[in-house]
Amino acid sequence: MNIRKTWRKFAVCLCVSWALAGTNAAGAQDGAVAGRVTSTTGDPLPGANVVLLDTTYGDATSEDGTYRIGPVPIGSYRIQASSVGFATEIRQIDVVADETVYVDFFLEPIAVESREIVVTTTRRTADAGDIAASVSVLTADDLVERNILALDDALQYVPGVQLTGNEVNIRGSSGFSYNTGSRVLLLVDGMPMLSPDAERIPFDLIPVHQIERIEVLKGPGSALYGGGALGGIIHVITKTYPAKPETFVEIYGGAYQPAHHDIWRRQWKDGENPRPLGGIAINHARPLSPNTGFWTNLTYRYDASHLNMNSSRSLQGFSKFTWRTSPDSHVNILAGVNRKTSDTFIYWNGARDALNPGSTNLGGSISSSGTSDNLTQHASLLPAYTNALSASTLLQAKARLFGIFIQPLDDDKNPKPLSKGTIGFRYGGEVQLDYEPAPGRYIIAGLSGDANLTNSSFTGADAPRSQPEVAAFTQWEEEIGRVKITGGLRFDTYRIRQGETLSKLSPRTSATISMGPSWTVRLAYGEGFRAPSVLERFVESSDHLPIVSNPDLKPETSRSYEVGVRGQPLFGDAPLFTIDAALFLSQYRELIEPKFTPEERAFRFTNFTRARIRGGELELRADILPGRASLHTGYTYLDAKDLETEESLAFRSTHLLKAGATLTVGPLESGVDLRLASAPERVASDFARFIRDAELSSPIQVMDVRIGASWRGIRATLHIRNALNYHYLSRPALLGSPRHAFLQISTRM
Repeated sequence: MNIRKTWRKFAVCLCVSWALAGTNAAGAQDGAVAGRVTSTTGDPLPGANVVLLDTTYGDATSEDGTYRIGPVPIGSYRIQASSVGFATEIRQIDVVADETVYVDFFLEPIAVESREIVVTTTRRTADAGDIAASVSVLTADDLVERNILALDDALQYVPGVQLTGNEVNIRGSSGFSYNTGSRVLLLVDGMPMLSPDAERIPFDLIPVHQIERIEVLKGPGSALYGGGALGGIIHVITKTYPAKPETFVEIYGGAYQPAHHDIWRRQWKDGENPRPLGGIAINHARPLSPNTGFWTNLTYRYDASHLNMNSSRSLQGFSKFTWRTSPDSHVNILAGVNRKTSDTFIYWNGARDALNPGSTNLGGSISSSGTSDNLTQHASLLPAYTNALSASTLLQAKARLFGIFIQPLDDDKNPKPLSKGTIGFRYGGEVQLDYEPAPGRYIIAGLSGDANLTNSSFTGADAPRSQPEVAAFTQWEEEIGRVKITGGLRFDTYRIRQGETLSKLSPRTSATISMGPSWTVRLAYGEGFRAPSVLERFVESSDHLPIVSNPDLKPETSRSYEVGVRGQPLFGDAPLFTIDAALFLSQYRELIEPKFTPEERAFRFTNFTRARIRGGELELRADILPGRASLHTGYTYLDAKDLETEESLAFRSTHLLKAGATLTVGPLESGVDLRLASAPERVASDFARFIRDAELSSPIQVMDVRIGASWRGIRATLHIRNALNYHYLSRPALLGSPRHAFLQISTRM
């Protein structure tokens, strides 16, 4: 596969599309849409979103509830008005040349937020009730309420999601592999973001204050987004710039509670003292002209940690620039950098010395350390171009560049040369065309290409420096009465070494059936795959654990089935709550897990032939008093088994419960969140050959509490994480965070 030729074709396609777009804009006659959005009582709804679905056109209402969209090419559109706490309304309109179509909306208040807009699963904007998959959404308000500091913090509150250390596990799809490889794909505004070296999720890269929402797809997404989505997708949608200049400042500070047990404090004297954490974030956003605007973020964070030799300092900068190049097209450019200096605690010195990192004697004079000091730097550039070629055709072209630079630190905390660490780049792009030939019928097709260049001291001399991949994908949707049917297909080709490629065809089909105004039933089938990362195949290291390469690793594959129901029980005409229930079954082949090989006295990543994960999930959400009191809960049951050995898959909890409540009275707000997980049915004991007490496991029983108030534009909140000071293991040989409290103060100007 000649990647250079593929990129030339990509560039030619992009130029032709741009030229066509210009021709379309120049020759079209335009109209406009305007109106007012109010509640059914006649009160204006400022900040409501009014959009022409499946186009780039939209506006937010002003203080008096008015909006205007235009100029807009002539044609038929579906226009949607939505506002938090009110039912979404969609109408069909016709835009004619040189005229303004006036459309007023009267939105009804609702007891629950019943229509969440998501884009993850279908590669286009769709209502949650129409999605034939389990999707959980965290809004910007959810992130603010809980003072989420990083993306992995946010995922702790999503039903069906567990973090084993900093590895994401959705419905048991992942176990624990010391952060090498990920079966969950991170998307940022539709663009894949995995680190080039080990294909990990870069949690620290995205500024949480500029996140509009986080969508989590539970189940294989390979038919849509390729191999990294074997176990699910995390889609981060960033905000756009506001109508007026805005500055947001947040500062927080607090401490971890001193070690609870005397035996731990005797081993580490600093464990007797509170350990500080804190940070500051500054965000500024503004329009530059009627057609351009931007936001920028700068965040500094410090965390002394509750563990010895586990502190970190990070400085993050991220910006988004938007330019509406014509009435029917726009360009978005995301760019960010992150610099982090950290002592990373890898494994303990045993359960009786849990706050100190351990060490391992590998024989002779060779020993490994349970800690790692590194300077890690990330850089990303994500440009995207969107053009409504007509009322029924939408073109999207995206590119991405992501770099990582890891330098070990010496005893004086000075960075060593990059040749002693890791340097990697992931770059690529895609073109997607959305076409609606008739109402209720959608066709999506596209091409994507990526290349991965990595040079690491952790890989052997025979490791490839490049792992390019090319894919073609298509999707078709059809509405037939109350039934919506979707079919998708994606073909991926990877070059794993010179002259050797592997390919995979990933199909997907699903259906949603409307059972009335507030209930839908869904059926879904999908296949997934994941090619092993360069690090999994070629890692050669004894720095922390003895690991040897396995260049013959095969790709992981899966088949997944789901049946679910989503809806709202009604009391009279008012919905009581939103319910989403699902039964799922995933069958895996060639799962990649680290396994100890006695003949080499080392670990290597190996394939397991067959595994099965089945279970069920129930999620409930209710606004008891709209805008004042809300409840949510999610329970997941897993039966995860290695079909070769008939044993449970390691590091999976059978029971997982997430629950929370929020109460607002005037300027005061309080909330509580509960995370419960049963102890894993099995913990792989191979690690205990080298790490003391690594076979231990524990349930998770964590409660977070918060109370705050807002006054004259200033918001102050006291957060107490792990309020009951429950001691647990977040992964093998790593003690979870004890009780820690911090005060958060923010203002928006």
